[in-house]
Amino acid sequence: MNTAHPPMLAWHYTLGAHLLRILENGHILPHDTPDTPALECPVAWFSLNQRHDPSALKSIEVNGVVQPPTLAAMRQWGNGVYRLGISPKALLGGEALRRQARIGKARWADLLKQAKACGANASEWYGSVDPVPAADCVIEVLNDAQQWVRV
Repeated sequence: MNTAHPPMLAWHYTLGAHLLRILENGHILPHDTPDTPALECPVAWFSLNQRHDPSALKSIEVNGVVQPPTLAAMRQWGNGVYRLGISPKALLGGEALRRQARIGKARWADLLKQAKACGANASEWYGSVDPVPAADCVIEVLNDAQQWVRV
């Protein structure tokens, strides 16, 4: 018996607070951070991690106290946790992504160290320097039972 498996998707993990903006824009927009060098291109990041990429977790400040980055905290304070999935064939990974985004080798090495430190696997990272159409993505939400369900 041949059981077909759904194709593996690369996921852009986000908060409900950001999902509305993505849907309004119609795209997942490449994003940089304050420490991103001016020569680099912003990246719309995705991960092949089918549960959740630890590097996508962000600390949340509640009443002046920084909360540790956990899915539960993200879900509670971020108006839910969502992910948008697309075929990794539509994205770049590894060295091709590094070159396209003009990320220097030293900074890439730092990103790899940060990934390892938080338990992420940088070999699962994919991305795009161009906006990714939201209409091309599958959208899922993390439910009360900590399971991903299609929206």
